Parts: sequence; structure tokens; C-alpha cells
Amino acid sequence: MEINRLEVRLKHLSLNTPLITASGTAGHGDDLTILANYEGILNSLGAFVTKGVTLKPKKGNPELRVIETRTGLLNSIGLQNSGAEVFLRQELPGTLDYKLPIIVNISADTVREFGELASYLVDNDLNGLISGIEINVSCPNLKEGGVIFGTNPKAVERVVKAVKKRVGNKVVVITKLTPNVTDVTLSAKAAIQGGTDVLSMINTLRGMAIDVDARRPLLGNFYGGLSGPAIKPVGICMVYDCFEKIPECKSKSIPIIGIGGISTWRDAVEYIMAGATAVGIGTAWFVNTKIFEEIKTAISGYLHEKNVTIDKLVGVAHEYSRF
Repeated sequence: MEINRLEVRLKHLSLNTPLITASGTAGHGDDLTILANYEGILNSLGAFVTKGVTLKPKKGNPELRVIETRTGLLNSIGLQNSGAEVFLRQELPGTLDYKLPIIVNISADTVREFGELASYLVDNDLNGLISGIEINVSCPNLKEGGVIFGTNPKAVERVVKAVKKRVGNKVVVITKLTPNVTDVTLSAKAAIQGGTDVLSMINTLRGMAIDVDARRPLLGNFYGGLSGPAIKPVGICMVYDCFEKIPECKSKSIPIIGIGGISTWRDAVEYIMAGATAVGIGTAWFVNTKIFEEIKTAISGYLHEKNVTIDKLVGVAHEYSRF
């Protein structure tokens, strides 16, 4: 029986391929069903990550919310969603037919609310569909004047501890780190200290665009998050740094999900060689609905040609010294 060269593990979670959706790029799954290659996408994915969920409904930011740039997208959606109760009752059940691990991305305004939200989702998941919780620490801590959780390692640790305390080992806890810091390894170490099972990086880079005719910022919220090809070198660098400098990452006891600017199979393999066990794809999916199928097929061919598995490629770029 031929081995599945693409199979990877995120702690106790087994993925048939290293490819996952980046949060916010496929809603809660409903966007998939309208695509002609729906089955092909599902067969290419290792896990499905939902759009961000909050405890209470959020209207999101004012228009404009999305702007195309030469090398990616600026978005300022503002976590628009119907809240945890509606998500569990109306949206999560739609993923039942996916036969994939479902990872729910969560956001909150306070440390305590993060724990409450994670607990509410896991405890009220009647069909047992949720395999993982991805903590978005790129949102403002309202109790501390709106400072972004992810820019403060102590806040990151407190958030992860709050979530882990409430859900324990029922699901895999993933912490999604912001790139808007001087040294991402400090946040990564804090998340590990807090008890995270997996790290994912990176979230969008803070950005802005200005209408030179109207002489004002284009986005309704002024600021947004930059995604797409422009941020790939940043994402790869941060994955590389964490794998290189954090023993738990280098030993693969804390796996990394690499995210940011992936649009080809080579991009995905770069992340894996930098130290990522799995990779998330988002912006490229907006322009190519077959991106997951194409990347899966190409990586499969590469692995067969080199007679290796994904696991053997994770972090291989670190075998070469700079000196």
C-alpha cells in the first residue's frame, strides 16, 4: 500500500494534505458550495478554517472594505459575523459533509471573552465538528486602550491560557500571530508558554491606501490588512525565525502553519522548507478557484520525484549554515 506523502499532523490532528484555507477567505463554508470544482477543493484540503467568529454579532467596518493593490489586497472587513450562537445553529452544520477537520477562528475584546467564546463553541458543538480553535490575537484589547493583543507577548500568553483552560485537550488550540511586531519569536514563545498546541503565521500586515483626488484614505476604516504575494517574504522569514530560534518549533513538538502570499506550489514548499508543517492559502483563491487542486497535484509530483514526504521537508532549509 502506497504511503500518503502529503499527510501531516498538527498535534493529534491528522491532515490528508498540508493545505488549509486561510480564515476569512471562504466564509463559514457556504462559498464553497457554489463553485463548480467544489469536490475537487474538498479533496485537496487537509482542513477547513472558518471566517472569524465573535461571541456577539458584529456589523463590521464601513465601506470601502477591500482594495486591490499591485501585489495583493487591502481589506478592512472588521470581523463582520452573526455571532457564536448563529454560527453554531446555522453555519457550522453546513460543514458536516466536508469530512474535514474544521478549525474555527475566534476573536474577542478581552482575555476573559476569548476563554468564554472558545468554551461556548466547543461545549455547544452538538455534532462534534470542531477539531481546532484558531485564536486571532490581531484584534484590539479593549480593556487596555485598544492595544492589539498580539503586539504584547504577556497579553498573548494570557489569552492562550484563558482559551486552553476552558477547552483543555478537547480540540487543538492554534494561535495566529500578527506580523506587526519587531520580533515575532517573542509572541510565539509567549503563546507556547500559554499552552498553545500550534502556531500559525502570519496574519495581514497593517496598511493603507489614499485617494489622491479626494485627498482622503480609501478604506472606510482608514487602515486595513495587506495580504497577497507582497507579504510572502515576510511570512517565510517569520516562520524561519521561529523554527530556528524556538526549540519546541525546531523539534516539531509545536507545529507551525505558514500563511501569507502563497499562489504557487513553490511558494507552499518554501514555507514548508522554512519550518511550516501546513500552509494556509487565501488571497490567491480569489483569482483562481482551482488553486488548491493545482498546488496539491504539483506538490504530489514533486514529492514522488524526490521520493520524500512532507514531514521530511519541514525545516530542511535550516540544514545550511550561513557561515
